[in-house]
Amino acid sequence: MAYPEDLDAVISMVLMADPVSLSVVRQRFRRWLTTLRWPEQEIDDVVMAVNEAVTNAIEQIHPSEIGAEVRVAARQYAEPDGGRRVLVAVAGGKLWRPEPAGFRGQGLLMIHSCMDDVGVSREHDGITMMMTSAKVPPLTYEP
Repeated sequence: MAYPEDLDAVISMVLMADPVSLSVVRQRFRRWLTTLRWPEQEIDDVVMAVNEAVTNAIEQIHPSEIGAEVRVAARQYAEPDGGRRVLVAVAGGKLWRPEPAGFRGQGLLMIHSCMDDVGVSREHDGITMMMTSAKVPPLTYEP
C-alpha cells in the first residue's frame, strides 16, 4: 500500500544526553505519530517506550563524556497485510557506566509491555535499543 507523500514515514533526532531532552522526544514522537494517524492508545505506548529508552540511555552515559548525545530514529513500515508498525532505534554514548548491582527498576519491563519486540545490542561504541511497535490497522483513504 502506498502512503501519501505528505505523511513523513521517518523521524530522526540527535539530543543532548540531558534529562531536559525527554520532553522534546516525547513531544516530537507524539506529533509524528499523530501525523501518521496512529491510534491514540498505541501512540501512548510508543511514546512511553521511547521516553524510557532515552531515559536509560541518558542515565547510562558515563559522566566523563562531555557533550554526549542520544540518537533516536524511527520509521513507519507496512506489513504484507497492510498493517502498520514503527521501528525505533535509540543509541547513545561511547562510554557507558558499569551496570549497577542488584535490581534497578521496571523500565525494561515497561518497554517490553509497550512494544511487540525489543532488542538491545552492546557494541564498543555504546548500546543501541531497537523496538518494534504493535501492529495497527492500515490507513483508509476517502476518494
